[in-house]
Amino acid sequence: MRERNGQAAPWIVVTGLDGSGKSGLVETLADALGAHRFRLPREGFVKRALWRSGQGRPMGDVQTDRLIFALDARLSNYEIRQWRRHHRCLVSQRGWTDNFVFGAVQGVSYEDTDRLLHVAELERPSAWIHLVADPDVAFERIRHDPDRDKYETRRFMRRQYEETVRLYEAIQAPTPVLAPLHDAPAILIDTTALSPDDVAHAAGAFLARVDDCAALAGGEGWTAPRREVASARA
Repeated sequence: MRERNGQAAPWIVVTGLDGSGKSGLVETLADALGAHRFRLPREGFVKRALWRSGQGRPMGDVQTDRLIFALDARLSNYEIRQWRRHHRCLVSQRGWTDNFVFGAVQGVSYEDTDRLLHVAELERPSAWIHLVADPDVAFERIRHDPDRDKYETRRFMRRQYEETVRLYEAIQAPTPVLAPLHDAPAILIDTTALSPDDVAHAAGAFLARVDDCAALAGGEGWTAPRREVASARA
């Protein structure tokens, strides 16, 4: 890989509710932008460790779950920093905000989550795309997935939906503990009644308005969204 001229590449994070269409949008964006794509959690030990933690119950051992996610984030940060030096753009499925969302569902405050994560020390994304959907609809989309994790239950996802929206609003407020997340533009898209093309159009129109991403999105085959489908902070 050839190193960029001292400038970190844009990093676009697609995050939000399980079953909201994150993986499809990541693939679409990465292909359209010629980006390096990846997903978090990244480290290979995470899935096995989470099934061991609390005997695989989503509320079984909250402290161990939080430690696992924080460790993965901090280790992954080294790779992300390196990738930003060599690739023209990064697109990831999930980012640092998921630590706060999942922690909140498990009853952990933003402050306690950040005592483990130290988000101010981590790479800062250029743009956040938060996807949500009616949690019952989202659950039906993934219920037969053989690779579902321990959090992908109807009950957990209903709370995850609420906490995803709450975090999005808290970042905009702004909330002091989330200060390192305030600067990057963000959009919240409800995918309940949208096709993948609708979601991609909304995301592309949003990125075209983000300074760090506009040069990538412009002229790369984006078309204007057919209708307004999202509320955005740009």
